[in-house]
Amino acid sequence: MKSFLLNRRNFLKATGGGIIVFFAAGILPAQERGRGPASAGPELPTDFNAYLKIGADGRVSCFTGKVELGQGINTSLAQMLADELDVPLDRVDMVMGDTDLCPWDMGTFGSRTTRFFGPPLLQAAAEARSILLDLAAEHLLVPKARLSAKDGAVFDTRNKDSQVTYGQLARGKYIERRLTAKASIKQVAERRAMGKPERRTDAVPKVTGQALYTGDIRLPGMLYAAILRPPAHGATLKRVDTSALKEEKEIVLVQDGDLVAVLHPYPDVAEKALSRIRAEYEIPSGDLDYTTIFKHLLDVAPDKGDVVSEVGNLKEGEGLAAKTFDETYFDHYVAHACLETHTATAKIEGDKVTVWASTQTPFPAKEEIARALGIPAQKVRVMPVFVGGGFGGKTYNKQAVEAARLAKMTG
Repeated sequence: MKSFLLNRRNFLKATGGGIIVFFAAGILPAQERGRGPASAGPELPTDFNAYLKIGADGRVSCFTGKVELGQGINTSLAQMLADELDVPLDRVDMVMGDTDLCPWDMGTFGSRTTRFFGPPLLQAAAEARSILLDLAAEHLLVPKARLSAKDGAVFDTRNKDSQVTYGQLARGKYIERRLTAKASIKQVAERRAMGKPERRTDAVPKVTGQALYTGDIRLPGMLYAAILRPPAHGATLKRVDTSALKEEKEIVLVQDGDLVAVLHPYPDVAEKALSRIRAEYEIPSGDLDYTTIFKHLLDVAPDKGDVVSEVGNLKEGEGLAAKTFDETYFDHYVAHACLETHTATAKIEGDKVTVWASTQTPFPAKEEIARALGIPAQKVRVMPVFVGGGFGGKTYNKQAVEAARLAKMTG
């Protein structure tokens, strides 16, 4: 598959040599293949699910399409990897959501990462450990059965002075290995990192304010965009008057269909200029309120939902119950009010588009941006940094698409 080969070249170019471990351990449930608009996209790999890199310095990098949203998976997934690979937690680097480096993933939502991605990650780490033991057996000239691993090193159980570190195995060479036999993961009693209290790996940068969110990205010559928004759902832009901005030399005005934006090196100036635009909308009539919103949401839903899991027998259970009742419950309509605002930053370099996006779904975002710009998906790179919450509200990527469109139109 061309896109996979391109991604591998980008991966090796970006990360350099070392021991690269590719896995074919079956389909990761967390990737949800076959579901969603990106499932048929060119980034869906056919011969691997995830990979790890052990560098010459002994550090282990795990590449995953999952995104850190504040839920702490950059620490908990690293704990899983450290446990299964027998490396200290502080030697594990999580590379998350980078669409040029990480395997395709549908997104991070529904509290699914630990439950569905965790077990395959443990299996992948167990296979990596087995591969390291193979390499150490070749290096130490000792049968694999006599070897054990601890703290990032492999040693001969009969002669502990005979050992080699993971970094030494990786030094000065590029090794690509695949494991065909399934390795056994550790038992619970063997765990040393999982289930133990650890300081979050992102604690210091977040407490000190050094952590970068999308809105913190600063690029040379960057412009801030203030975008005209409709006053109601379904409103249609009839006419727009931007004449008040004609004498504003530093303002960049963009009009492309329903996308109207003003850009300036300072965000407050852009917002002030936007307020001087006069727009007229056709607003659809509606009688939605807190009592009718529920029926409306059901009527406009694209489908009635999918059955994810079904066990037991409902009729049999009803027969065993002393009393049954049937009732419908509604919750109030609520918005996804995240502490971090929805932002995106885009950069155009030649024919390549790089977008830093506050998103739970970097790979679907990549496809949406490519479609909006009319370019191949391989020319788009989405790079989530820290994402401030989501709760499902950042599975849509309107801001990322708008940022890419504006970057392309303004050069």
